[in-house]
Amino acid sequence: MQQPADALAESAVREAPSRGGDRYWGNGAGAQGGFWQSLLLRPQRDITEEQGQAVTRIVLAALGTLLLFGARQLGHSELPFLLALAYLLASVLYLSFVSRHKQDYLWRRYLVILLDLGVASFLTAHFSAAGIAFYPLFLWVMIGNGLRYGQHYMQVATLFGLIGFSTAMASSGFLWTQPATYIGLMTGLVLMPKFFMVMIERLASANVELEAQRDHAEFMATHDVLTGLPNRAYLHTHVAQTLARARRTDSEVAIAFIDLDGFSSINDSFGHEYGDYLLTLVADAMQAVVRASDTVSRLGGDEFVVVIEDFEGSTGVERVIERLFNCVGRYYSIGEYETYVTWSCGVVVYPRDGDDIHTLLKHADTAMYAAKSRGPNHYAFYDAAMSSAVGDLLALRDELRQAVQREQFEVHFQPIVDAEDGRIVAAEALVRWHHPEKGLLGPGGFIEVAEQSGLINPIGERVLREALRVAVRWQAQVDYPVSMHVNISAHQLKQEGFVPQVQALLAESGLSPSLLDLEITESILLEDAERAEQLLAVLKGLGVKIALDDFGTGFSSLSYLKRLPVDVIKIDKSFIDDIPHNARDCALVGAILELGERLGNGVIAEGVETAEQRAWLVSHGCRSLQGYLFSRPVAAETFLQLAQQAFQKHT
Repeated sequence: MQQPADALAESAVREAPSRGGDRYWGNGAGAQGGFWQSLLLRPQRDITEEQGQAVTRIVLAALGTLLLFGARQLGHSELPFLLALAYLLASVLYLSFVSRHKQDYLWRRYLVILLDLGVASFLTAHFSAAGIAFYPLFLWVMIGNGLRYGQHYMQVATLFGLIGFSTAMASSGFLWTQPATYIGLMTGLVLMPKFFMVMIERLASANVELEAQRDHAEFMATHDVLTGLPNRAYLHTHVAQTLARARRTDSEVAIAFIDLDGFSSINDSFGHEYGDYLLTLVADAMQAVVRASDTVSRLGGDEFVVVIEDFEGSTGVERVIERLFNCVGRYYSIGEYETYVTWSCGVVVYPRDGDDIHTLLKHADTAMYAAKSRGPNHYAFYDAAMSSAVGDLLALRDELRQAVQREQFEVHFQPIVDAEDGRIVAAEALVRWHHPEKGLLGPGGFIEVAEQSGLINPIGERVLREALRVAVRWQAQVDYPVSMHVNISAHQLKQEGFVPQVQALLAESGLSPSLLDLEITESILLEDAERAEQLLAVLKGLGVKIALDDFGTGFSSLSYLKRLPVDVIKIDKSFIDDIPHNARDCALVGAILELGERLGNGVIAEGVETAEQRAWLVSHGCRSLQGYLFSRPVAAETFLQLAQQAFQKHT
């Protein structure tokens, strides 16, 4: 808010000594006075603003005395010289007084105003028409006192100045001989001080604005725009200072590197605006639970760093981390959505784990990835042994990113056969990574990393596009429909545009939606069951079928059957392995087959590898089988040959 001019002028006087700059006229006087007083009065003591102004007055009075002394020698009256000399002596006495009594007495301000204007009025009247030369003295007194003391004192000086100048003009006769000039001069005396005060007020206002802009620029340079937390630049400076202090005091400093799990999928599912707002909520939650001695920073994206000081051993750090986990790892409600945030944290301690910011952050990042491998909401202290394992993980992530760019992925297909006659009725599309050095890699070697890094979305899109393209080719070469099963991860389903993507790819390929089975697992429902159900219902509305994969391995399989619009149940391989020799497995599989029959769901048994398993499943009503007994996942051309052979065999 803009301050009154009076306050601004007074603050300028008060601030000048501390800033050391010439902000207003009084500051310049102070600087001058500092030099002269260092020669005349107590050079070892601090010089006040009023002392500086007094010394300036002495210097000007001395110059005036010399000039009037010269005029006296040229035959002019002696009275002005004596007056100037008296003014000089009065100024010296005033300086001596204010040097010994530094309190700010108001009467002193009025005194110097009257003294200065009195001298100026006398000189103007004495020199008659030539007295007009002392007109600038009036302006100097009026404006100078206004700038030094504020608008009130300028108004007082202006009033006294108008009276003194008018009296002097009348006494000299100038008023009666040149009234128009007198009116112009009086107008100047009225307007010039006001003009200067307006200018000072505007300059002060502009200065306040510039300072605010500077403060804002400094804040923006060191703080994150979104969350208001200190940014990477601030963090590096702060940690450097903290480590320097820790070296002097022989103390420890802990750094916690925090990464939100699966945040990219939140952005993909709900949009960046939702994700940004969620980050602000997380940042506020972290700020609310840390101690005053701790510093929370945002590195960028979903990465945060907490600098922890003043703790006792690892237990002290753990208490801070656990407070953060308990407060931040929870459900967040944003509008109609509710999101559960999980995160991973790596912790390092100076000087044990490094002695500079770069090493400490690198090791904290390594520990964070080690914690992430243990599952959501875990933290880990750095250990040198982590570097190798995490290094491999990070290298794999980078290789995956390159693989996506270079399109190194291909799709293989495993047949799903009719249990009775062995005819191929469907295929499951399975991604393979054609690694340039390691050869063909199955999903077990990279899918988890792809999900953690958000790369599962482009990989999944490629698999779906290729599977649909191949399925259309099969329909043209095989005389019966062959369904295509494609696995969908939770990360894909949460993408904002996943349903439109499926719709667009179906339209692009020309495949009937009824021939596409999207395989999901129970994990899809863990974060946002309601939204998952809605999306699956929309997909069903497109004509796509939904298959529940790995049935029986979760905690709530039966409840999911009730909630989800499932068309097909796939019995997990772990239940098939010991059939027919394990009575419990036989009982469980038999119950699932009966349940599927009663619910009207198709049932596919996975992992069938022996003729005994096949015979038992057929005898208990299983209609579709999948496993190495029939074929491993093969390339598209090989699969087509298998399908044609199976068709010809049973026609």
